[in-house]
Amino acid sequence: MDKLIERYANTAPRERYGAIAVLLVLIVGGFWYFLWDEQAMRVTGLEERYRQLEGERAEKQAYVDNLAKYEARLNELQESLNQAREQLPDDPDVPQLLAQLDNRARQAGLAISRFEPKGETPKDFYAEINFAMDVRGSYHEIATFIDSVGKLDRIVNIMSIKMDAPTTANQKVVVRSDFTIKAYRFIETAPAKPQGAK
Repeated sequence: MDKLIERYANTAPRERYGAIAVLLVLIVGGFWYFLWDEQAMRVTGLEERYRQLEGERAEKQAYVDNLAKYEARLNELQESLNQAREQLPDDPDVPQLLAQLDNRARQAGLAISRFEPKGETPKDFYAEINFAMDVRGSYHEIATFIDSVGKLDRIVNIMSIKMDAPTTANQKVVVRSDFTIKAYRFIETAPAKPQGAK
């Protein structure tokens, strides 16, 4: 070790400074290569991950901040869906429909002589439920009944109205009327299978 120090002391100052500079470059280069570069890459990766997580947090915070609006909108949509289901229910519910029609006919002063189910006809996303109905009453009572049926929550149409056999009873003209009642129900359509699928 003494020989190395003596040799260094006998070296010209220019060479000594050059050796120190080379030694410093080697130390800094080794530090950068073995420690700094790896840490810098790790820090860069962590910064990217932080930005990604911060973006996700901001997005979720926006949802939390607007949660009341989303819940109000969900309630509006649920109410609209319930109204649509009243107008176009999922199941035919013929007994309830018959009870409603019977109630409306009696309120209008009509006598029902026939109420006959005629089956269901599937369409695109709904099915028509057909009924034949015969009633007896005055023209005004029949018109009142038809108007009240149009005001039901459920979609019900009266078609092919015929009136005949007028008679006079209790100082009013009573006619026999027969017509077709069409009620509707929603049917879920199965998604179409791709061609070639079994």
